[in-house]
Amino acid sequence: METGKAAETLTKELEQLLRNKMGPLFERYGLDIKDLLTPLKWKPVVLIIGNYSSGKSTFINEILGSQIQRTGQAPTDDSFTILAAPEPNEPEGEVPGGTVVNDERLPFAPLRHFGESLLSHMRLKRVTNTPILQDFAIIDTPGMLDSVTEKDRGYDYLGVVGELAKLADLIILMFDPHKAGTIKETYQAIRSTLPGSTGEDRVIYVLNRIDECESVSDLLRSYGTLCWNLSQMTGRKDMPRIYLTFAPQEGKVPPTGFETWMNEREELKQTMSSAPKMRLNHILQEVDRVVRELGLEIEAMAAFQKRFIHKFKGVLRTWGMAAILAFFFGDLVMKLLTGYPNIPLAGALLAGNMSFEHFLWPIVWALLVVALASLYVQRILFPKFTKNTLKDLDNLIPLDTAYKKDLWNRVKHRIHKLIEDQARRQILITHGRYLGKIEHFLNKDLSRFFERI
Repeated sequence: METGKAAETLTKELEQLLRNKMGPLFERYGLDIKDLLTPLKWKPVVLIIGNYSSGKSTFINEILGSQIQRTGQAPTDDSFTILAAPEPNEPEGEVPGGTVVNDERLPFAPLRHFGESLLSHMRLKRVTNTPILQDFAIIDTPGMLDSVTEKDRGYDYLGVVGELAKLADLIILMFDPHKAGTIKETYQAIRSTLPGSTGEDRVIYVLNRIDECESVSDLLRSYGTLCWNLSQMTGRKDMPRIYLTFAPQEGKVPPTGFETWMNEREELKQTMSSAPKMRLNHILQEVDRVVRELGLEIEAMAAFQKRFIHKFKGVLRTWGMAAILAFFFGDLVMKLLTGYPNIPLAGALLAGNMSFEHFLWPIVWALLVVALASLYVQRILFPKFTKNTLKDLDNLIPLDTAYKKDLWNRVKHRIHKLIEDQARRQILITHGRYLGKIEHFLNKDLSRFFERI
């Protein structure tokens, strides 16, 4: 399926389907479906992150064919800059961050909760006469630094990067030979921020400015250092592809032997231009993942409910038998201890002369046992059961595949909070029926969208 109007039609259909079929389920389990619908609002996005002075802005200017972003050897820009073509009847120019996050046509509302400090370091630049921005938007980011805390920046930098990564169809992560993967914020981004926000297939690694290496051997040392650092950051020994690029400069000849990598710059640009084609598949992958996460959450709640019902049945049998014994013999024991009532229920049954007053004390004793049983369940059994479940949450449901384990790690904290805050309510919900709706959506409705692209 081609991009363009057909893609726009498909995303609108998908949005309507999600609102109608998944919206009520998301609300019931304390989730906001707007987080899932946000990426459907706008155009494809390319996010460019990396060390300070790794050549991000230079690369963007090269792509746009104009000096839009400031460049320099030291950190030159402390703002998140969204570069996009203006919509019809919109003027060229800058839009401040406060306006950007409050524009319902744009998908940046989730950034509001990072506070005013971020908004003063965020802007949208509407750029005309750049055909490439008709196809996708580019987000330039402040360079990553060492030993920087939220207090130093005034906002949670990595949190913002994670939120933007959720929107991005392609993420270009740039390094330079002088700081090949040694920046603290870069480590944290690769180790935790990006894996928690996006898929590995969306991240492209680039060792930029390689023309600043004095020789091929110098480049190989930098490349080897980056590979080593990436293996530590990703926790994997198999390395993703790393593009080796540099910005061509008029009148400057690259070092001898670097001709091999001159074409990788153009290849990187071609990969970047594929973002619109990747968007539809990414949207469906994201919907599939998020709905499966919800399905896993519902499965966990169903298991929690089933385990408690099993325990409750055992209590019901024990206390039910006690209530029956109390009904038939409670007043008899009472007569032996106090002499009252004159004729217990058992005596009336043997005499064959029963009236309502003979049932009064048996009913009272049976209800007393029922009340004690209810008190035991509410004050002892259920709190203890909930506490033990939270202690051993990983064994609540079988995690029989690696994919299911990955999903579990993403939603475990939500399940913990749901049980902690709403345990009694969750026992009363018909989770099995909702789980059936999830399975139907994934196997029928969403499958048809995958077939169409």
